[in-house]
Amino acid sequence: MKQPKSDKIAFIVGAGAVENAWLPIIKALQPFYKQELNGDAAYCFLARLVYLVRFSATNTYDGAKERAIEAVAYFNKLKQAMARELKIAQRSGLLRTRKEFKDILYKFIFSEHHQAILITTNWDKVIDHKINELGESNYPYSGSDIQTYHIHGDFDEPQEMYLPSEIVAEAYRTKSENEKMGSLHSSIWRTLEECNISVLYGLSLDPLDAELSQTLTAGWSSPNIREIIIIDPDHAKVANRVKFLTDDRYPVKIVGYHPADLDTPVHY
Repeated sequence: MKQPKSDKIAFIVGAGAVENAWLPIIKALQPFYKQELNGDAAYCFLARLVYLVRFSATNTYDGAKERAIEAVAYFNKLKQAMARELKIAQRSGLLRTRKEFKDILYKFIFSEHHQAILITTNWDKVIDHKINELGESNYPYSGSDIQTYHIHGDFDEPQEMYLPSEIVAEAYRTKSENEKMGSLHSSIWRTLEECNISVLYGLSLDPLDAELSQTLTAGWSSPNIREIIIIDPDHAKVANRVKFLTDDRYPVKIVGYHPADLDTPVHY
């Protein structure tokens, strides 16, 4: 009997895949901020902080060097606080996968004939643990756990946690830190090049994260890509952004699903 074709699937997830994803971040940042925070305000606050650190590290005004050192120290203090709260929230169960997560895995990811990798923008490891608790992958043939890339770092290495709008080459990082992060992103887009299907879940492709968009563009600029599946309440908005990241040389099918209705595809 002829065996079904084996596809390589990239499961790409963001904060929207995890319940209460921003609550530990808000808790960590609140002591540093006078006004009450929500997820959107925290995101804005962190992006502004990245700008200030970058500004201090790339200017030559009197005292700029000292200001940059202070800014980076403050930066790292925040990251330590965020990592600590994320670990507490994960252990307590405050951070958890959404109710549709299992259905998504069994419909789009798990298959005895498919190979899967996980790419996550999240600092926590809720998705990593749950996906390997529920199933396993035969990719890359070196073990049962699904190969995982934390494209924005994770809470085990707070200094390497990416904040909104950060990029791989920052003047306030050491050369080795920049090289390590650059190597990670290169590995991700090269791995994406091998994949036939990408499944985006809980990832809005915010315009502020241009580097993530470029990494996906590089990975999708491959004759191997055949289909991009978007699982999001506003999949139309995400699909519109995805269209601008794909390569006209390699036609790709784009399909959207609402998380509450995985039986009704919308084709774009």
